[in-house]
Amino acid sequence: MDKYKTNSAFNKWFSSIKLNLLPSPIQKKIVDFDKYHKKLSFFQALQLFLHGINDEKESLREMDAAFVSKELQKEMGMTSISYSQLSRTLSKIDSEILLAIFSQLVSQAKNKRPVTKRNSLYLIDSSTFSLNQNLYQWADFRKTKSGVKLHLKLCFMDNDHLYPDEFTLTNAVEHDTNQLEVLVNQPEATYVFDRGYLDFERLDTMHSQGYFFVTRIKKNTKVHVLEPLVAFKSESVISDQMVALGAQNHLTSRFRLVTVQDKKGKTLQFITNRFDCSSTDIAEMYKARWQIELFFKHIKQHMTIKKFFSRSEKGVVNQLILAMIASLLTYLIKLKTKSKQSVFQIKRFFRYLLFQPAEEWFNLLIPT
Repeated sequence: MDKYKTNSAFNKWFSSIKLNLLPSPIQKKIVDFDKYHKKLSFFQALQLFLHGINDEKESLREMDAAFVSKELQKEMGMTSISYSQLSRTLSKIDSEILLAIFSQLVSQAKNKRPVTKRNSLYLIDSSTFSLNQNLYQWADFRKTKSGVKLHLKLCFMDNDHLYPDEFTLTNAVEHDTNQLEVLVNQPEATYVFDRGYLDFERLDTMHSQGYFFVTRIKKNTKVHVLEPLVAFKSESVISDQMVALGAQNHLTSRFRLVTVQDKKGKTLQFITNRFDCSSTDIAEMYKARWQIELFFKHIKQHMTIKKFFSRSEKGVVNQLILAMIASLLTYLIKLKTKSKQSVFQIKRFFRYLLFQPAEEWFNLLIPT
């Protein structure tokens, strides 16, 4: 029987991670980690934490208890581990190593399904993870609550092909707009974000630097109509106009304002510098933003982020990075198998076939 047939689904899921192909400084950090952690190698720790997050373990104690499984012992090459050892390890892993792994996986996704202006959008938003103030005093948020914030750029091609492309982590008190400039960094790409990020000078800067955007305007936004764009009208479109935004002392560049009415009769207004698409296409681009909300919901409900394993800042940061890595690993399986199944369904099959031959898992995913 060949190697492919003897590989477990457990090992196949991890197979996209190539530690030997990481940059030399990162590989040195891994060597240093292994030098001081004789009982638990970096790769073993990585597998344990990714498995715990993906399998929705609620605590390090539950991960410890999972070692009653002979299959897990065999896959990990160890018979037990203490939750205290796991806690120390999670807080000592260098976050730069995890970020390098994340970048490696993003590169693989882009190589397998190249990103272009025509086939993709970048959705930008943030989500706050509330924390107990007494236990997480380092995470500034409110007077009675602590918290951390994940600022995310999600690459969206369609509802079946989307994945985290880049992110930053801050205390929850950080304003979203401060991170927009960090995440908007690929010229000629189209960025979709909500009106909470709306800033006239920023839109002008993005436009002048070659970035495209689609966002909504606020109710009190001052709009100066310059001319109608009748060529892009459709049944759901109320108007399509060339406009400038802002007060007379600071007007923006010439942008496009698309006003549509949704199925519930609500009027929505989108501002963009994409003039090459139909009005309906612009509305659909903004509608795609809902997918990033679903992504946040998924990692909070199905990747143990409702409960953090560690109380330390580095431990919390590492767990969030690991959640991003876990989501990419499953998406890469989807690309490898060209599966029509959703990432969530692929993950569900994986949990039931964790220690079975990978071919059993893949047979459920590969289109017939």
